[in-house]
Amino acid sequence: MFLSRRQFLKVSVGTVAAVAVADKVLALTALQPVIEVGNPLGDYPDRSWERVYHDQYRYDSSFTWCCSPNDTHACRIRAFVRNGVVMRVEQNYDHQTYEDLYGNRGTFAHNPRMCLKGFTFHRRVYGPYRLKGPLMRKGWKEWMDAGSPELTPETKRKYKFDSRFLDDMLRVSWDTAFTYAAKAMIIIATRYSGEAGARRLREQGYAPEMIEMMKGAGTRTFKHRAGMPVLGIIGKMGNTRMN
Repeated sequence: MFLSRRQFLKVSVGTVAAVAVADKVLALTALQPVIEVGNPLGDYPDRSWERVYHDQYRYDSSFTWCCSPNDTHACRIRAFVRNGVVMRVEQNYDHQTYEDLYGNRGTFAHNPRMCLKGFTFHRRVYGPYRLKGPLMRKGWKEWMDAGSPELTPETKRKYKFDSRFLDDMLRVSWDTAFTYAAKAMIIIATRYSGEAGARRLREQGYAPEMIEMMKGAGTRTFKHRAGMPVLGIIGKMGNTRMN
């Protein structure tokens, strides 16, 4: 389409006039800023979304515990509780206060001290596959019910002491678990006390120095460590560390 100079000027003037009228009548709000903000950090229109970030670290109480799974670090961790649930765990930054029986103290250089296993431990506590009650090995229970006979090669085979991984696990009540544990401690303490107990230990190949340190007390043969899995439970949830 060919436009003469005169026609072009007429169209241009008409377009400018139409835009000017529309700007006054319609205000063309779609082409204008909603709010004039000089400093967004000082005068943001809506900051309610920030509560999400503020609240994610809010907690009702906190406590410290010793993380001691199958390593020897024994890091002291602080857990933060909200509505009765541990929401997160962090380093406690207090290793400089650690002191042993001989007066040796830790240093600030040990802070921070925590591994990824410790950071995610609370997820294991609330995980769907966690243990929700005590389990007892079937063969061990049968051995206890039989009066805990001496562990000969035959009895080890019969009660699966040499093939525990093939045995079944029984769900028992807490009362049953504590009762059997107490009975086992009494049996061990009695069986390995005095000269008769020392003789048993010598026959089982224990070093004379170890037997001498027992001073005839069968209770000193107790092994509270109970293997790596239970060590984690004792270290994290026990009142004291017994290993």
